[in-house]
Amino acid sequence: MAQASDQSVLRQFVDEIDPIPFAVGALVTFVFIGLAAFRTEWVSNQISTAFSIFGEGLAWLYLLAMLVMLAVCVYLMVSPYGRIKLGEGDPEYSNFSYLAMFFSAGLSAGIVFFGPVEALTHYNSVPPVFGSGAESGTTSAMVPALAYAIFHYGVSAWGGYLAIGIPVAYYAYKQGAPFRTSTVLLPLLGRENLDGVIGRTIDTLAVIATLGGIATGLGFIATQILTGITYRTGIQFGDAETVLAISGITVIFTLSLVAGVDRGIRRLSDFNIVTMGVLLLATFVGGLLMSSISELAVLNTGALAVGTYVQNFFTMSLFTGVGTEGGAGWSSFWTVFYWSWWIAWAPFVGLFLARISKGRTIREVLFTALVAMTLVSTVWFTIVGGTSMWLQQAGVADILGAVSEFGSGVAGYALFGALPLGQVWQPLFLILVVTFFATSADSSTLAVAMLTTGGKENPSSINRVFWGVLQGLIASILVVLGGASALRSSVIITGAPFAIVCVLALFVFLWKLGKDHRSVLWEGDRTWFRSPDSTDQSSAPVSDVTGTDDD
Repeated sequence: MAQASDQSVLRQFVDEIDPIPFAVGALVTFVFIGLAAFRTEWVSNQISTAFSIFGEGLAWLYLLAMLVMLAVCVYLMVSPYGRIKLGEGDPEYSNFSYLAMFFSAGLSAGIVFFGPVEALTHYNSVPPVFGSGAESGTTSAMVPALAYAIFHYGVSAWGGYLAIGIPVAYYAYKQGAPFRTSTVLLPLLGRENLDGVIGRTIDTLAVIATLGGIATGLGFIATQILTGITYRTGIQFGDAETVLAISGITVIFTLSLVAGVDRGIRRLSDFNIVTMGVLLLATFVGGLLMSSISELAVLNTGALAVGTYVQNFFTMSLFTGVGTEGGAGWSSFWTVFYWSWWIAWAPFVGLFLARISKGRTIREVLFTALVAMTLVSTVWFTIVGGTSMWLQQAGVADILGAVSEFGSGVAGYALFGALPLGQVWQPLFLILVVTFFATSADSSTLAVAMLTTGGKENPSSINRVFWGVLQGLIASILVVLGGASALRSSVIITGAPFAIVCVLALFVFLWKLGKDHRSVLWEGDRTWFRSPDSTDQSSAPVSDVTGTDDD
């Protein structure tokens, strides 16, 4: 009986596979693992070279693509299209759980790792955009330092996710299209051609980009876990131990959470948000109780940082570093890396957001991403990042010294350990890092499994565990090969082709909306720069955007 059951599970795994994306994704992964095992130094050198070539050479592509995607998303949010409902019925999840899953999928890996350390790093070395007006390591560096941290996790971060998520949700829930990345070009390709050369190519690129993006996220969080253990216990991890630890943790969480989105990711996402709230409150109250720093100064720094972010938004968005000493390298190491990371995550996060957004309007989804998530990021970086800088400035905690010794992942432990009741907050922060790793591992394996099964909403457990093992191996190998630099390089390389797909997807979506709901922008009797002299210019308003499609 058990043998028959095992055969049934294995048969389900084999039958559900979409051969080309699955085979190419697995092949690329195995080739990388093999080369890393037998030609370690050569692979490490190639990763470093690729970082310079892609990071600086393609800066224009990433920066422009992200700005264009953001502009289209803002237009969709404020236009009548925002009233379009993605599927019938009520939303599947409460607003709190929806926000929690949105946050955990889109920002978790980065905001926990970089929250305590990014602003502090910019404080220690002022970004070139603001280099002439601030001196590193002084209070004058705090505002631009915090402004850049908020910028990297602000509205721009969501452009790539939304470029995939909203079109897929629209086509899936209103036209019955599959949950796969190539669905974003459904109006161009037609349903029958999603399995053609172009559709399969897009799905395959999505798998490769997602593997690179996920490996980076898992690598950062795993590094933070191991660093925390070393910082608190003194236990050191060699290369072999690092590979075993990261791969093992990934597999364990994938197995334990394979119960599904509702029972797994939702509960841990809720826990993550609550725990972050507790740590945020602990940081704020702890700062108020410490006589050496003023938490009001932290809030004032945050307010000025938000103003600086808004005032310099376009300059920061398009800063390639050309003509500025060290600017190109800085831009590729920070902004280009972040934008490529968000774009590489676009298939993974986009499909996940599409899956959990049924029953919500386009405006709800966009508002959640562009407004609610940006507010969460701003508060987190202001309190956590701002307090880090002020503790360092006041000499209460040498967080930069700990970072120099243990790496960037230790900043959170050093920060929370310096607060009143630090012996409580340090372990709680470690628990938060572990649970964020769990949600990232679970949702990412679900996304890759969906990508390699033609958009199946509930792939088999074997499929998810298979990709969980490979993702853990990739992440651990990147950490061993070059740490943070190798992790940054992987997404800059794998995300480039998908930047073009994301931009194209949004413009195709706009065209489709105009066709379905008769937009004034895309109507055939309108011109781009003026309306014709006919007085009947309102015969085709966007009147019933919540209705079903005509075709």
